[in-house]
Amino acid sequence: MAFVPHLLDRPRSSLQLEPVPLNDGGQGVVTRLIGPQDVVYKEYLKSAGTVNGQALADLVEFGAGLPREDRDRLFSSCAWPIARVVEGNRAVGFLMPEVPDDFHDLIAGRPRLVELQFLLFPQKRAWQELRLPDLMGRIQLVRRFAELVDFLHGHQYVIGDISARNLLWSAQEPYKVHILDCDGFRRLGAEPVLKQAHSPDWEDPLEPSTGPDLDTDRYKLAVLIGRVLARNAYVRPGGELPLLAGLPDDLAGRVRSMFARAAGPAGTRPSAREWVRVIEGREWIAVSRPPVRPRPGPDAGRPPRQRSSQPAPSRITERTPFPAPPPVAERQWITVSPPAPARRPVSEPRPAQPVPQTRTTRPSTPVPVPEAVRTSARGLGGKVVASATYAEQRAEIPAKITDEQIALLLDGLEQAGGVLPVKQAARLIAEPEDRTRLLIGEAKKLLGVDGISVLMLKDGDKMLDLNLALLGEQFLEDEE
Repeated sequence: MAFVPHLLDRPRSSLQLEPVPLNDGGQGVVTRLIGPQDVVYKEYLKSAGTVNGQALADLVEFGAGLPREDRDRLFSSCAWPIARVVEGNRAVGFLMPEVPDDFHDLIAGRPRLVELQFLLFPQKRAWQELRLPDLMGRIQLVRRFAELVDFLHGHQYVIGDISARNLLWSAQEPYKVHILDCDGFRRLGAEPVLKQAHSPDWEDPLEPSTGPDLDTDRYKLAVLIGRVLARNAYVRPGGELPLLAGLPDDLAGRVRSMFARAAGPAGTRPSAREWVRVIEGREWIAVSRPPVRPRPGPDAGRPPRQRSSQPAPSRITERTPFPAPPPVAERQWITVSPPAPARRPVSEPRPAQPVPQTRTTRPSTPVPVPEAVRTSARGLGGKVVASATYAEQRAEIPAKITDEQIALLLDGLEQAGGVLPVKQAARLIAEPEDRTRLLIGEAKKLLGVDGISVLMLKDGDKMLDLNLALLGEQFLEDEE
């Protein structure tokens, strides 16, 4: 497709960026712009693949063309592209609003994004400072999430990846919600910016071969609502829904009924608007809808996703809002951004958060490891198994793999740089290869703090892959 310039394009050479990125990994690197704007720049990595520049321009155009009230809502609740960044005749990234301060809090002693994942588990020692909502607060939050999905679906946008890491919530009342990775969205019937991604344990089992659509979003919204109201990261439509005690009986019955419907085929799943009405206590008559499937149209071309986390404010500076978008008829560059959120002091830059699913510097072939790996209390495996977090995981999650086998696997993976053939892993723990794959699945559950996987099988279940950085953050930070 030929490159078509857009009114709001910014040349890459015109950007003044802070020297240290806020986050890198996934599909791009996120860096704050120097100046009085609450704006950050995401630059796509070469490994992300070919960027659909027209789809990205369409996202920018959508936000700029909304009525003021809707535009303010979009920019305050979504990390939405507000300008494409170009280099020559290609799009290399985009500008977006910085995540408002409302969605940050002190977690494990440092400012971090308040992700949905913290609502899905009993409170852990590592994030005991975070104030969790009571049951009525949880009801308000799921309603806010449903309202946001309804708003996006009303404009025919498919979200695609709804998960525990790209949805944020404010820890203070009145509760608000925010969604990341909006360059991963696409308009119904159009192409995404990049291939749409998925988060493990949130996949729609009935997703069509053509990819995510509005019905897959409806399935994932039901997963979100069920998991928040059950405080359980593993419930799915079609299974039991053990809701938290204290939920009003009439609401609990309606939620269970809607949750069960979400397991059905396309056209029968509850819409976001139905969820809003049910949570509000209003009656809704369920009517089967014909499946909504993509259809070709003149506006073919729109967005995908990244799995890099969003930035966070880092210092005390007075910032002013970016001006509103210019009228489409004008043909000069005018900076554009959402209204600036109120900022609060933060004493030091927000550290980048590791990304569990994607690694950009991993060698293509594994480093050889010895046939036998000795483990000790001083090795990585011994430290993890001795940690308080591991003890909590072991107490909560039944797993058939032994602590000694966990330690051996982790020590072997550490020596191999994080990538190990399953054949070698089987020799390390003295088990047959087929049983080793089963035990790796057990280890994945045990090491998956708050449902975030640090251990994965890849290449047709032939290779074992460990995110060493995230493992250290999850298990060892409080031990130092």
